Amino acid sequence: MRNQSRPATGAELLGQIRMASDRLAVDAAGVLTVDGTAVHVLVGRFGSPLHVVVEATLRENYRRIRRAFTACWPSPVNVMYAIKCNNNLAIRAVMTSEGAGGDCFGLGELYATLAGGADPRLLVMNGSNKSLDEVAAAVALGVTINVDSVDEIDFLREAVRRTGRRATVNLRLKIMPDDLEAALLDAYRTPEGAAENVRRTKWGFTTEAAAPLVAALRAIEGVTLEGYSAHVGHLSTKPAAFASVSAGLGRAVRVLEQATGFSPASLDIGGGWAQTREPSARAFAINAFTIEDYARAATDALKQALGRTQDLPALSLEPGRYITSNAQLLLASVGALKRDAGLAWAHVDASTNDLPRIESGRHWYQILPATRMHAPLDETIEVVGSTCFKSVLGAARRMPALARGDIVAILDTGMYAEVFGNQFNGIPRPATVLLGDGGAEVIKRRETIADVFAAHRVPERLAAQAPRQAGSDAVLRWAAQGFDA
Repeated sequence: MRNQSRPATGAELLGQIRMASDRLAVDAAGVLTVDGTAVHVLVGRFGSPLHVVVEATLRENYRRIRRAFTACWPSPVNVMYAIKCNNNLAIRAVMTSEGAGGDCFGLGELYATLAGGADPRLLVMNGSNKSLDEVAAAVALGVTINVDSVDEIDFLREAVRRTGRRATVNLRLKIMPDDLEAALLDAYRTPEGAAENVRRTKWGFTTEAAAPLVAALRAIEGVTLEGYSAHVGHLSTKPAAFASVSAGLGRAVRVLEQATGFSPASLDIGGGWAQTREPSARAFAINAFTIEDYARAATDALKQALGRTQDLPALSLEPGRYITSNAQLLLASVGALKRDAGLAWAHVDASTNDLPRIESGRHWYQILPATRMHAPLDETIEVVGSTCFKSVLGAARRMPALARGDIVAILDTGMYAEVFGNQFNGIPRPATVLLGDGGAEVIKRRETIADVFAAHRVPERLAAQAPRQAGSDAVLRWAAQGFDA
């Protein structure tokens, strides 16, 4: 942490962990404000729990990562927003207005990216099990394809024939640098080691396997092989990890150049770029490194491995978390409070349904007492969700004496929260609002119980044996309007 002293209040805690692009403050009444709006005003207007996205933070984060890489790389740079981390169409529209490209996985993400207005010429389609329909759609629309299976060679021939369009492709490489292990976070170390873990993943081709594929792709009429892509993913907050992967890519390019005579016009170095507060680090820490550190480390290593600093290929990268993580937070209202067995629990109306990476990826989120930011943090409690699982959002957190109706703010939920969100226990998913020049605007409506079961069908033979009870409609009315409805 920047200040190792234990914070006495939520306001002091926020002061210790605040990032430059945050739009968080505390008003005179001790209430957290998000881009100038008090949290209780947002919850009062839009309900709870509530995802809140700050447009200014999205734009600032995008512009900073773009500046960082363009300052280090003399050839064109395409910053492709990885919509997998947060697929709100309004966020994609913000990225489009900033000129961002896009990383898409399958037709669903391609649809969302184009629905957000993105230029197909700045997009790439990833995936190691693409169908012919996916390949053909990308070719028809002019989207670059990162080839990641041998099947795609035949699919490309057929797609070019069907569409009458030329296909642009990269070949995804499997990068397994030996020095990656030293740069991992301890939380990501395994007995097998980093290189072996990468070897066992389904993505990419080794240089030995890639060489004949380079020749095969270059031989297909109507297909242009632009270059290579590589993505190992988020394993570390250390610049050395990104340098290791980039150097491995550069070495692979030179090996393949000697084997095939092919010089790439572009290189895609993937994503995983860490933020200052990084939930996926699996413990609380303030990351000491900046995106400028990562950009310098990665591009310097790539240049050195390529053996040149001029006449470089165009560069693409696929950031997601860096852009969206701290641009979004989750507001939740306190319900039941329980103190027993020497412990205390504060139930809130959000749960690990809304933040499933807590359970599946051990993500660690900072939680603020949003309506009591000036109150002393004098109690250690478990912040838990209202499902029939443990649903621990925050274990052993210092909080003031909370009461029913208070609001807590869970920070850095812009990555892999909504896209992983589920409806366990039949709980509808929250609404999402965007704070920007238009004030507070709903960009995803709150689900209802009817929405949760809207796709379900009961066969007639079963419906005759178990006719629907009239009380089911009453449940929907009570959920929407209260018992008196």
